[in-house]
Amino acid sequence: MIKYLYLLLLTLVVGSCKKSGIRPATAPKAFTNVVILGNSITYSERNTAIGWNDSWGMAASSRENDYVHLLSEKFGQADSLARVRALNIAAFELNYKQYDFNNYLRAYRTLKPDLLILRIGENVQQAGFDAAMFQQRYSDLISYFKNGNPNLTVLSVSSFWPDRRYASAEMQKHEPYLSLEPLGFDVTNYAFDRLNVDQSVKGHPGDKGMQAIADMIWQKLQEIKR
Repeated sequence: MIKYLYLLLLTLVVGSCKKSGIRPATAPKAFTNVVILGNSITYSERNTAIGWNDSWGMAASSRENDYVHLLSEKFGQADSLARVRALNIAAFELNYKQYDFNNYLRAYRTLKPDLLILRIGENVQQAGFDAAMFQQRYSDLISYFKNGNPNLTVLSVSSFWPDRRYASAEMQKHEPYLSLEPLGFDVTNYAFDRLNVDQSVKGHPGDKGMQAIADMIWQKLQEIKR
């Protein structure tokens, strides 16, 4: 009897949807081919001179705890075929006027990602900062990846350090945009508790900060997909 009532209700719901033109809601399409371009927070090679003896996002305590790998896990849970690739482009921050996209990024553009996350800003120097030039080159960077891949989604993510507002202000002109500035004001998001490392390492996000970065990016992506 219960089974009969269930089938009857299901038939009525489906029939009602057909008559009204309403279709059942579907889950947003997951991103499966992701490229993340960042700096040492994204990936940093070992540098014993400053006490950094690891090879992942500075200054997470383990590879699994940096924001790239935390995001990779989320993408994998959403779609088992998802793949995330990350690259340190601090050279662009330091020399945006002359940075050669084709020389450094051609292999990543060839991947034709469906999502590009640009999480930079910390290394852009205020001395001699040319806002118009940075804006032009940042736009060129986005265009470089969209060339031949017009449906690419690009998420601009600001500097973790609040004092890099001058760079973030230019990135903000490209939607969708995510500001991490609130995280930088919370000292518990830094790696100040790490021992035997240079202050430059301590100034990077620790595990708590990395988790917060990953969570904020993931939440923003859910809003975009809707």
